[in-house]
Amino acid sequence: MMAEGPPGTLRVMVVDDEPTQRLAVTLMCRTMGLPEAATFESGHAALEALAGSSRGTDLVLCDLDMPEMDGMEFIRRAADLDQPPALMILSGHESGLLNSVERMGKAYGLRMMGSVRKPLTRDTLEATLAVLTKAGPAVPVMMAPADTEMVDALIDSGRFIPFFQPQLTLAGLAVHGAEALARLVQPDGTVDMPAVFLRRISERGMMTDFTVQILDRTLEAMSAWPKAMPPLNVSINLTPMLFDDLAIMGDLMARIDRAGVPRDRLVFEVVETAVSRDQMRFTESAARLRLRGFGLAIDDYGQGHATLDQLRRLPFSELKIDRAFVIGLDGDADNRAIVANTIAMAKAMDLRVVAEGVETEAEADTLRALGCDLAQGFLYSRAVPSADFVSFVLDRLAARV
Repeated sequence: MMAEGPPGTLRVMVVDDEPTQRLAVTLMCRTMGLPEAATFESGHAALEALAGSSRGTDLVLCDLDMPEMDGMEFIRRAADLDQPPALMILSGHESGLLNSVERMGKAYGLRMMGSVRKPLTRDTLEATLAVLTKAGPAVPVMMAPADTEMVDALIDSGRFIPFFQPQLTLAGLAVHGAEALARLVQPDGTVDMPAVFLRRISERGMMTDFTVQILDRTLEAMSAWPKAMPPLNVSINLTPMLFDDLAIMGDLMARIDRAGVPRDRLVFEVVETAVSRDQMRFTESAARLRLRGFGLAIDDYGQGHATLDQLRRLPFSELKIDRAFVIGLDGDADNRAIVANTIAMAKAMDLRVVAEGVETEAEADTLRALGCDLAQGFLYSRAVPSADFVSFVLDRLAARV
């Protein structure tokens, strides 16, 4: 959770069993005009405070060597929080170990702000807080859980809607399209993210109904976009359960044709870990989508297994590099090597490459130099409602004239 406003409003937590380190960071925050840092000598106590806080914490500085719960376990458990904070590793260990733990945190979905050798300096803390502030205020999130009865009502009421995150060409920063991402808009205007409702929908066995609703609302939005909008591609996530039912796949295609949206403007994304759920049915459904003119993307590339075989066997048109490999790419030689080889392989297979989670100009510059085609992330825009996406596109068109 990120605080709105200048760096002086951000809240910091220190988890370290060394009292001198905790005191040093507390004094540093005080001289910077920050709220006094919350300090804990154990991961257990820190997690309890994070889970019970209504205000939230923006940045946690975490040591690795701690009794009872080490830093690795703390990171894993922090990732399970409803609103996990950004996290920086503060340790005296060698850089190879710190980089490995940082990658682990990214793989868990945490916003990792790097790893630094002790002692922490004021310049490092100020730079980190500036990056957090630059990312912009978080979308308000209402964390009330959706019970099973509410799931039925929410789907029936049509309150799940797509927000659109722009995808830009790295070569010229033109808007190429967007990814449609599901959101739940509450009556008071607050917006719930998928972490709030998606698990309940899956447990209720309603992923198919949910996916169809998001597709319908996406098609409605695309059909209503003004004629001044250029033809843009839109990516939509498909649950793997849809590939098990060939009749449902046929129904999806019929819905798209009735909406009048050209097939070649839609790209269906499938997460890499779900591709091999039922290989024969998936292959048939995937081939049929491609045969009918739709794009097919392998999402979160690098997080699953048997990837090379999937790319060889299935008719993908696009590969999306997982954000865990993008964050800090410019300063991580290992990640750069992995991404460079991934892009080269994709190009050899005639696949378009999209990088997710791009947050800094340095990351974008590195991806551009490596030959990546498209990028999406907070550097350009968060996922926004359809009307805001239209404004984003038209404003960029006007600026290029």
